[in-house]
Amino acid sequence: MIIRIIALLVVLIVIIIFGITYTIKQAQKSPFNSPANFLGESEQDNDQKTVVCVGASITHGQVSYNYVNILSDRFGHDDYQFVNAGINGNLAYNVVKRLDEIIKCDPDYVTVLIGTNDANASLSEKNSSRYMNDMALPEKPNAGFFRRNIKELIFQLKKQTNAKIAILSLPPIGEEIKHIAWQRTKEYSDIIQGIAEADNIDYLPLHETITEYILLEDHRPKLSYDNGFRWIMIKGIFSHFLLGTSFDKISANNGFLILTDFLHLNSRGAKMTADLIEKWILK
Repeated sequence: MIIRIIALLVVLIVIIIFGITYTIKQAQKSPFNSPANFLGESEQDNDQKTVVCVGASITHGQVSYNYVNILSDRFGHDDYQFVNAGINGNLAYNVVKRLDEIIKCDPDYVTVLIGTNDANASLSEKNSSRYMNDMALPEKPNAGFFRRNIKELIFQLKKQTNAKIAILSLPPIGEEIKHIAWQRTKEYSDIIQGIAEADNIDYLPLHETITEYILLEDHRPKLSYDNGFRWIMIKGIFSHFLLGTSFDKISANNGFLILTDFLHLNSRGAKMTADLIEKWILK
């Protein structure tokens, strides 16, 4: 009897370890159209315009509905090719550090959607410490750190490419408009808009579009950022990869209209993002 219980415990532990390992691997899996894969292709179609979408997990599209794939499907792979330069967890600082690979793609268009992690890192000392450790930041993340890195990112893109550049304001963190998490994304979006205007690049109002939608729906979310946002996010990621739960189902279960958890987008949010970028490319 004891041997059987021990055996069952061993099997259970193995299953748990496998589940965790598999989920982490899937969440971090590189997009098929990553810069590395794009640059590694033996033949590239020079007749197509290259669009590089720069960002973090929302752009990466493994733990968030993939707006880059939406764009690629809409354009039909004929005149445009889309490169997904999103990496989970990145702050603006991390994007600056990996710009060389993005520049090597010789883009005709670059979209930048970065700052959600910068804003989230500034919301508590615990968040700040975690991001500093996980993302090897040289200093405590705050608005000044974010501003300097966004300015450097845009400066280098303008200096080293001939691409048309657009930067998007940030989706909200959570769907409580009066919460400090939402307000922080508004503050960081204002920084983005100011830099876009000063550097004469295009600004795409994603934060404003989502805010308008939430207000029109008179939405009252059932979950608050203060009630364990990390657990909600992790639970959703495991549900998606281990149980096959769609991002939209996770979103509905959590009572969100645009987000899946507090940081990532469902299909509605991803389509809003793709709409803004599509109109910008075609204008």
